[in-house]
Amino acid sequence: MNDEWLERYSRQILLPEVDFSGQEALATSSVAIIGCGGLGSLIGLYLAGAGVGGITLIDDDVVEISNLHRQLAFRESDLGKSKSEALRNQLALLNSDIAISADNYRLGQDSALDETYLTGVDLVLDATDNLAARHTLESVTRRLNLPWIMGAATRFHGQVAAFSRTRAEGCYQCIAPAQDAERSADCRNEGVLGTVVGVIAAWQAQDALTILIGRSSPQWGVLRVYDASEQRIDKLTLTPVTGCGHR
Repeated sequence: MNDEWLERYSRQILLPEVDFSGQEALATSSVAIIGCGGLGSLIGLYLAGAGVGGITLIDDDVVEISNLHRQLAFRESDLGKSKSEALRNQLALLNSDIAISADNYRLGQDSALDETYLTGVDLVLDATDNLAARHTLESVTRRLNLPWIMGAATRFHGQVAAFSRTRAEGCYQCIAPAQDAERSADCRNEGVLGTVVGVIAAWQAQDALTILIGRSSPQWGVLRVYDASEQRIDKLTLTPVTGCGHR
């Protein structure tokens, strides 16, 4: 802790819910962001700006021009580059005090590698775009006893849910059974309003900061559904499903 550190995070430290201890907790925390597109790029900016000490970025995609309307960490000069690498560069420019790693990898290719990439982090953030990837995240984080935050955005709608280490509240399998995975929609074929992505990413980042600071907890197992067209937020409390294969 030095004068520059205090000045950088002064507006957060002023909050009684954060204070010096909360800011130090962020500095010693680490997260993994799975997917560096619309949600992941914005989550990364928020967490790097807030001073989360370690950020792992995982994505095997490259930046395309169709990404730029919502993936605001990227620039035209990033076209064709690895998303994880391009995002790492942007986060490093924002905050040189934190440790950022980038891996060109798609979770789910190898279960042993999946665990290797996520071992040692405190929290995992889902910024993928399909149900199959989230089921993989549910399985890996369950095996590693990690909490994770799911996020999704398409058209004018978005969803967020946080799952604790224990899954006492239920798990992602309880919300979306694996057999529904082939029916999932994403912004590639459905479209999405860029600001909806921003709302959901900010929500996920806020949940992450709440968890890492340790003063309170998010609403574990509550699916929050955002409807931008009507400016409405609905909440659905998860109920553990009897016989769920992931529990």
